[in-house]
Amino acid sequence: MAIVAAFHALDNELNALVIELRSFASSRAPVNASNRFSMLDECLLEGLLSRVWQAWCKFGRACVINSCVGSTSTNGVAIQALPDAHSEAHVSAAAIRAKNKQNPPYWGSTNTVLRVEPTWGDVDVLNKILSKLKPANHAQLLAAFSSIYSSAKALQLIRNGSAHHNSQSLADILNLQSSYVVFRISHPTQALFWLEPTTSDFLVTFAIDELKVAAQAAIA
Repeated sequence: MAIVAAFHALDNELNALVIELRSFASSRAPVNASNRFSMLDECLLEGLLSRVWQAWCKFGRACVINSCVGSTSTNGVAIQALPDAHSEAHVSAAAIRAKNKQNPPYWGSTNTVLRVEPTWGDVDVLNKILSKLKPANHAQLLAAFSSIYSSAKALQLIRNGSAHHNSQSLADILNLQSSYVVFRISHPTQALFWLEPTTSDFLVTFAIDELKVAAQAAIA
């Protein structure tokens, strides 16, 4: 998938998910205490958040893969392929090596097993891969992904905390409290409705808007 098409797919998915998240919040208003959420609510929110995270990961992967094998920006500028990026499978293997190895070589092998690929939505991982593989637009991609570090990490922590709900993962989420207007939570997904202080928007919808802006910058 070319990077522009990947952006449109991300934008469409996130727009649909924001509608569902805002509809949920409206139906439960005010969402300002843990007792406003039922177990079924938490299950629903875990599913919606998973979809958000998967969409973002898919976009991150498309940016790296297509930038390495060659693509075109939204402005029609050609992104030249890297000499060793012969296929998606070559980039996949190089990305795995770039994540796990300090020094080259990164190229030369192939990988087709998606489950062993890096976590493409993790901005730390993207930074490591892009800094080592250096596709032609790597500086632009690094700037775009770095601009949303806090929001992307917050979504990742809440998503991981929901998938692996324990005292340690909850503690990681509670470490975010100083950045938001918060209420006491009993389940990770409830933190999605903490408020971002400069906009008074929900953490989750503010973060999604940030993802969309960064994604647009990445493909420009």
